[in-house]
Amino acid sequence: MARTQPPQRRLPLFVTCLLLAVALYVAREVLIPIALAVFVSFLLAPIVRLLERMRVPRLLAVVCTVAVATVTVGAIGWLVQQQALEVASNLHDYKENIARKLTYLRRSKESAFGRAGAAIEELGKEIVKPVEEAAAVGGELPEKKAEPIGVRVVEEPTAPIAYARDILGPVLARLATAAMVVVFAIFMLLRREDLRNRILRLIGEREMHIATPAFDDAAQRLSGYLLTQSIVNTGVGFVIAVGLFFLGVPNAALWGFIIAILRFVPYVGTWIGAAFPIVVSFAISDGWQQPLLVAGLVVGVEVLGGSFVEPMLVGSGTGLSPLAVLTSAVFWAWLWGPVGLVLSTPIAVCLAVLGRHVRSLSFLNVLLGDEPVLTPEARFYQRLLAGDQEESTRIVDEFAKGKGPVDVYDSLLIPALRLAEVDRHRGELDEAQEQAVRETLNAIIEDFGSRSQDQIPAGRMGSDQPPVLCVPARDPADELSARMLEKYLIGLGIRAEALSSRSPRELVEHLAKLPPSVLCLCAVPPSAQLHTRVLWQQLRLRCPEHRIVIGIWDDTLDMAKIQERIGRIPPESIATRLKQTGEIVLGIANAGDERGAKEIERPMVTANG
Repeated sequence: MARTQPPQRRLPLFVTCLLLAVALYVAREVLIPIALAVFVSFLLAPIVRLLERMRVPRLLAVVCTVAVATVTVGAIGWLVQQQALEVASNLHDYKENIARKLTYLRRSKESAFGRAGAAIEELGKEIVKPVEEAAAVGGELPEKKAEPIGVRVVEEPTAPIAYARDILGPVLARLATAAMVVVFAIFMLLRREDLRNRILRLIGEREMHIATPAFDDAAQRLSGYLLTQSIVNTGVGFVIAVGLFFLGVPNAALWGFIIAILRFVPYVGTWIGAAFPIVVSFAISDGWQQPLLVAGLVVGVEVLGGSFVEPMLVGSGTGLSPLAVLTSAVFWAWLWGPVGLVLSTPIAVCLAVLGRHVRSLSFLNVLLGDEPVLTPEARFYQRLLAGDQEESTRIVDEFAKGKGPVDVYDSLLIPALRLAEVDRHRGELDEAQEQAVRETLNAIIEDFGSRSQDQIPAGRMGSDQPPVLCVPARDPADELSARMLEKYLIGLGIRAEALSSRSPRELVEHLAKLPPSVLCLCAVPPSAQLHTRVLWQQLRLRCPEHRIVIGIWDDTLDMAKIQERIGRIPPESIATRLKQTGEIVLGIANAGDERGAKEIERPMVTANG
């Protein structure tokens, strides 16, 4: 029953998201100006705060900042319009050059274009051929249909009022949207604390501890991203415009501005904008040198700006994954068109921040955020289930960078093995999955253990002393952990040997026949304490001369509870990590060396006396 509830809970969420998308599309005429105003306010907020720190009154700081931004955008818009009109007026002059180059591409029959054209022409003949053959057999060709008489509809002259409405209507609509954006931005900048407080009041006082850091996080990420991205885009557009000017491409300022604006569109914006100057250079140049130089200029500037300057200034401050950025761009462009394309990244940042701070919306952070959604041990366990030894080894190698072997055992391999044991006890693993986990993990232990034992220190236990026995409590998972402990102890210079898993009775009978040594009981939760208790009680009765160390591999467990569950065992003989077990065994080895040295030294003193 528990497994069928999550899909039922996700259905209302899906319906809610669908209705929200419909509402965003229907109300786009109202929401787009507000979203643009929020975008502008976040962009200009750092400048306003800087002026306020310089003792400029807020009203004057806001008005001056918005006025300068509006004039700048208006001047750039006028320049772009003039450049666009110039390009439109020169299109007729470029027509002959474009036709000449296309003719050159099609001229050679040996070229790829020539062969493709010939193939298409032959295919057309083959399609028409059966019709002609059928007509020849019948003795007559199909009659040609009479050509229809051409009819031309002559429209009445457009009335001046309708002409003015068609021309001025879109212009006035854009001007009205721009005016709304400016007015909204001014009020948002003037009353930003009041707006924040009102939103907090709507959320509720009980959620204030969640909403406050969420607001601060979103404001910091958005303002920093928009400001630095604007600086980088302006620099890239300026450099490209200057380069195009010296390469002789007309309207260089227009192409530089288009590339700077389209760089707000993640990943593909630059290359869409670069297509315009490349096509223009193809149209106006006599050869192929100028288009290639223009393409090289755009690629070089973008690689320099996108690979070095932008990561250094912008970094990963948005907290979004690359796939989330692209998906957001496609979604908002579908809803709101070009404006949605520009606003897609800021909106995705706000949604990711919301999912990061609100628990019920954490799925947004999982879908959009750049933080790993799975812990290393979970990723490793998932690859173990798949039996993917190659990727599992790669995860181990990445995790092992800058760490010792014991850290890999304690923080990656054993936690993954613990996850497998939990699923096995729940009955959620079939036999094939259990076998895949054991075989893959066994191969990784052998490979990693052999690589980590290249430099083994001098042995602390002589060859005349029995090795430390790593004893699995019961399950195959306990045996795997015993092999990890064996590899670690050998790496410390201690003679160690891992036993195979078997029933407690067989194990005790086997150990009773061996000389006294150190026994390290290895157990992996969740049934670790029960199995360890049974084995430890039998060993106390049958093998009292052995020194027993208990390892229950879960550092979240309380030592006092372990002692209470298992029995009267010294606290210094219990460990929850391999590293602790190694320290205990080293202590036993050092104590044995000191006792041996004293026993050798005592007869020598008596003889001298």
